[in-house]
Amino acid sequence: MDAAYTEDVTRAYPLSPPGAHLLVKYAETPRSANRTLDEKRAAATAHAAALTWTGDTGAIKGATILLVDDVFTSGSQLQHVARRLRATGAADVRGLVLARVPWSG
Repeated sequence: MDAAYTEDVTRAYPLSPPGAHLLVKYAETPRSANRTLDEKRAAATAHAAALTWTGDTGAIKGATILLVDDVFTSGSQLQHVARRLRATGAADVRGLVLARVPWSG
């Protein structure tokens, strides 16, 4: 079935192909599971610092970037990675997570 109107959204919303790992962590960082909030924040800072952008850095400038993560615990990891991307020139950074750990306190 053909649509009466089709819009090419691939230019407006370009996506990296599945498996295109553009942010890669090359160094071991502390685990944040079962840690205090301050320890989780420190681990998130270390994790963000260990990430390397493997794509064209020019693609970050002015871009809206969607970060996808499996679990949201404190939000520190998404926050620190987003800060690095914004510092590199991203116009907007959003986060999408599949599950959220309930607050414990």
